[in-house]
Amino acid sequence: MLDIGFSELLVVIVLAVLVLGPDKLPEAMKDFARFIKKMKKMWTDATADITRELEMEDMKEEVTKYKEELKKLQNETKIDNPLDTLNSRDMKDLLK
Repeated sequence: MLDIGFSELLVVIVLAVLVLGPDKLPEAMKDFARFIKKMKKMWTDATADITRELEMEDMKEEVTKYKEELKKLQNETKIDNPLDTLNSRDMKDLLK
């Protein structure tokens, strides 16, 4: 995550001790750890939300595609009502 070497970490620790003092340093480290934990959680949640939205978008596109295919098939297989084409004489013959 952070590309910090041992010597750089040592310099940061020495500066922290000088600025904060040894009595406030443990509390500051706890606060910093809490901050990092919250940031990681926010990043994970944001990534999960974006992934979920992208999956939903893909699903919407797929549903639209299937819907269009279904309409196309319905139009292709649409059969007129055969009773509409029969005249009254044909109907009488059919009912006999």
